[in-house]
Amino acid sequence: MWPSNRPGFSEKTELEKKLMTEIHGPPELRRREKQLLLGQFRERVIKALTFEQVEETGTYPEIQQAIKHPQAQKLVVSRKADLDAAAEYIKLARQHNLSFSTVDNPDFRGDVGLVVAAGDAVDIADIFIPTRSEKLTKLGIPETVINSPGRCLCASCRRMVAERAPEELVNYPPRKWYCALVRESCPCQKS
Repeated sequence: MWPSNRPGFSEKTELEKKLMTEIHGPPELRRREKQLLLGQFRERVIKALTFEQVEETGTYPEIQQAIKHPQAQKLVVSRKADLDAAAEYIKLARQHNLSFSTVDNPDFRGDVGLVVAAGDAVDIADIFIPTRSEKLTKLGIPETVINSPGRCLCASCRRMVAERAPEELVNYPPRKWYCALVRESCPCQKS
């Protein structure tokens, strides 16, 4: 617990305050909150992804929208996350002139691997995004399709995704001539 959060800290002498600050570090507002959100205050976070979500194939449309948010200023990625998997998010952030940083602090806790944050409070009620699997399962999309982002979809599966989750189409390309060339079939044909 930080010295300023301890009962009676304000009643301490200046010397005692100085000693406690030297031992424990400077007082920090809502330290636990910042430990969970890669050093960001909760009210400044627009959207956040877990490590597992960052490493999934494809991108989350909610993060794309957060990057385009008028108050978005930075993309923060944990160094514990797979930066190759986060590359598409980093590219999007650069395209929209957001600053980008990686952070590594042994005090960080939890499973947040990526955060899109504003410079001031935006107070978005739900900053955590359900996993792609949870979201698409609720919409009735088969698991074989859900687990195949980046794969070519047949017209029927692509139409289903377009009707139920159009924002996810970026993760499921239409069938092209090269799909037949490499004998890649739609995931629905393997079930």
